[in-house]
Amino acid sequence: MLSRPIIDRVAIFGISWYAILIVSAIVIGYVLCSHEARRFYLPQDTMIDFLLYAIPLGLIGARLYYVIFRFNMYSEDIFSVLDIRNGGLAIYGGILGGLLAARLVSRKHGVSTLTLLDIVAPALVLGQAIGRWGNYINMEAYGLRVYEESLQFFPFAVEIPVGSVWYWHMATFFYEFCWDLLVFALLLVIRRHCRRRGDVICWYLLLYCSGRTVIEGLRNDSLTFISEFVRISQVLSAIAAIAIVLYFFVRIRDRISAVTIAPVVSAVLCLVCTFLGEFERGAYSSLFIYSQISLGVLLASQLVIIALWTADRGSFDLRVALPLLLDGAFIVGLLFGGIGRANADNTYYVTLRQCAAMIQMILCGWLLCYPFCPRTEESE
Repeated sequence: MLSRPIIDRVAIFGISWYAILIVSAIVIGYVLCSHEARRFYLPQDTMIDFLLYAIPLGLIGARLYYVIFRFNMYSEDIFSVLDIRNGGLAIYGGILGGLLAARLVSRKHGVSTLTLLDIVAPALVLGQAIGRWGNYINMEAYGLRVYEESLQFFPFAVEIPVGSVWYWHMATFFYEFCWDLLVFALLLVIRRHCRRRGDVICWYLLLYCSGRTVIEGLRNDSLTFISEFVRISQVLSAIAAIAIVLYFFVRIRDRISAVTIAPVVSAVLCLVCTFLGEFERGAYSSLFIYSQISLGVLLASQLVIIALWTADRGSFDLRVALPLLLDGAFIVGLLFGGIGRANADNTYYVTLRQCAAMIQMILCGWLLCYPFCPRTEESE
């Protein structure tokens, strides 16, 4: 017998809490999107049509994505694929379904797909935040086991039933809930300062995927491929984040120079540092020294960016330097904190290192989208 009762997944009248949360997210998202659509003078029925396309396509995409990577769970009873009451939805599949819906609706109404995606992006990440509580009710999306009694408290950790006993695990669902709320707030600001169409959805991808790259590394129930250490959502998140940085770089091709190339190189270093740490934490503790070296190289890349921009402008630009220096100070602290940790349990230390790297990834995108990007007529 379990030491305490499991949370009842059913709310009222046989309706699950997960379903109620999904419907709530859809309703709130529709209200937000409709308000923003009026600002862009879109046809009144645009968002209704998007909703009618996105709900089925998003659910189908989210379910198919999950089933593909967990097919062994459904192979003996193929009809169980249709039962989503116990969870089993993956956000990246839902996003792909939403992208298809946006394309279909934009063609139907003759509006820009990028404009439609910009409108939807803040509501999407807010819906993800709401949906994370469904993960808690279904006892999924939890993190690594927490053995230290001093850390066995919410919101750092959460109790999960395993067999007949409850164990403390990292509350990764809550970490992503908090990150999604922060991304939502940032997108509300960014959409008022867009340089070009598509900026908001690009920033959604860069911000959300940077955070997901770190958080997914702490998950204990991730979808994996090739080996148990290669998490598919973590890999896709990292690819999406670097792709947005490259996109920001390519679209200012009229200003390609050492100044704009440096953030791209730094972004690549961010991925190297992140995944070296991931394999170090997973099974190869001997990679610790190489991970520390990559962190030092990442710090050097920040200083190079500042030096190149200062030389290009002919003066020191505090607006550009300050965010880099703050992340640099974080890295310096980690380098000093890593002294003597080669043979220690570096589970949490690796996560801090990855946070510093993905913050730098976001800053690289910011540099290429704003300070290093000249204004165009479209941005006025």
